[in-house]
Amino acid sequence: MNKREMALFEAVGRTGSVTLAAAATGMSQPAASAMLKSLEDKLGFALFTRDKRRLALTSEARMLLPEIVHALAAMDNAERVAASMRVGAHARLDIGAVAAVGASILPGAMAWLQAHEPGLRVSVRTDMTLGVAGLAADQRIDVGIVIGSAALPNLGQRTLARLSLQAVMPAGHPLAGRKRLALADLADTPYISLSRHLQVGALTARQFEQERLPFLPVIEVNQYSAACAFAERGLGVAILDSMSGLYARRHGLVVVPVDVEGGLDLDIVWPLNRGLGRVARQLEAGLLHELAHGD
Repeated sequence: MNKREMALFEAVGRTGSVTLAAAATGMSQPAASAMLKSLEDKLGFALFTRDKRRLALTSEARMLLPEIVHALAAMDNAERVAASMRVGAHARLDIGAVAAVGASILPGAMAWLQAHEPGLRVSVRTDMTLGVAGLAADQRIDVGIVIGSAALPNLGQRTLARLSLQAVMPAGHPLAGRKRLALADLADTPYISLSRHLQVGALTARQFEQERLPFLPVIEVNQYSAACAFAERGLGVAILDSMSGLYARRHGLVVVPVDVEGGLDLDIVWPLNRGLGRVARQLEAGLLHELAHGD
């Protein structure tokens, strides 16, 4: 099997669709179908069966797929090493991050990275935690930074910091002078929360319920930046995580820690089969530096 055949096979196994796999590998749908038929003839067994409108792996294909994934990862690694050895070649790092990290500690970490890796080319993709983790598990990024649990197969993961909940408000708010707040302090004031389907929103709701307080935000949003903007206009106190708190503080808002028992981890993730490379480890060092010395 050549690399193009393996990439197509892996993409069909991942998406269950020849059309989607063809698009992912830069082929037309007829060409992809023909290549799969030729591959099955070459191997001597069927790779897929049709389950309703989706292609399903045969038992033989399920046994073969992990070997294909490993082979593709090895080829990619070999190509990266060879590229880094070429005269004048520059290293490249593909990063995934949740949006709050992208607006808080990632810029400073990138400055650190550029100082230590001159000429480095970088791409950054933002997504929710599961999206970033999926990119890493599928080997579409070199390293990701996520908030909360992201356990997936083929994913390496370790914790950079423990994050807490913080209350964000304008300087003139009655609670702005407090050193710390309890959830009970927020129960009698309008507050803004991230939606429950987000890690921080789920933690916020859970903490209210554990303290037998009604979880009744005046506004629920999907974006930390929108929560900060609403808080700035006096629409309520925004309950956010530490990374969003850094963003809020840099935009002139007051941030007060909220005393709760739980928290969320700020984690770095990477493709387990590929490992965390030298440049990605340099980024990790930059993130830790920002966590230690950031505003």
